[in-house]
Amino acid sequence: MQLSKIGSKICRPIAGKVDGSGASGGGGGGGTQTFTVSASADDGYVFLANQSTSTPTSGWGSPSNSGSNVYIGAVEDYDNWPNIYSHYLGYFRFQNITVAQGATISSAYLKPYKIGYPDRTASMKGISQDNVSAPTAGSDLAASNFTTAGITNFVTGTGFGQITSPDIKDIVQEIVDRAGWASGNAMMLAVYAPLTGLSTSWTARSFDYSSGSEAAELIIET
Repeated sequence: MQLSKIGSKICRPIAGKVDGSGASGGGGGGGTQTFTVSASADDGYVFLANQSTSTPTSGWGSPSNSGSNVYIGAVEDYDNWPNIYSHYLGYFRFQNITVAQGATISSAYLKPYKIGYPDRTASMKGISQDNVSAPTAGSDLAASNFTTAGITNFVTGTGFGQITSPDIKDIVQEIVDRAGWASGNAMMLAVYAPLTGLSTSWTARSFDYSSGSEAAELIIET
């Protein structure tokens, strides 16, 4: 419903490179590994219209993962003006994370491909599950499923191209410290932008945009 309007206000999403496997390291050994969104169902967004200024914590609609963009943040809903907003939460799932249970995470970064000029500040949490599946319902991305660890200072900058988040090692550490985590499991990150003005929306490329050549990456150093 708002996507046509939103597309004109939002920066466009970004998606990634590809096969979900570690580029270096392996099996939880030391080193830096790069993982990439590797399937259509593994990135996308959930949407909730006609909301107040606060970011929703539940009630999201069904995941949208068949388009070229991952929408993140909030934009004013002109059909229900004033002070009513459409909210978007983006997600990125990475398969085959070859990091051992309990391994010490030295650093970790999300690297999506941002589209458009708006400079936004986003927040990020992980999904607190041992081996998370691709979401099939909005409830899969409710805040009750989030990690305790998170960041609120992901400044996207202006312009287009791949961007790098602040260090998210605490998020990754919390997931790999779970008793049920095992090397080769999947990990998912949720990115959102609390409303601080008329709009906080921005966009990243999805896997579908170019069959993975601009899919989001997750860098983990152990």
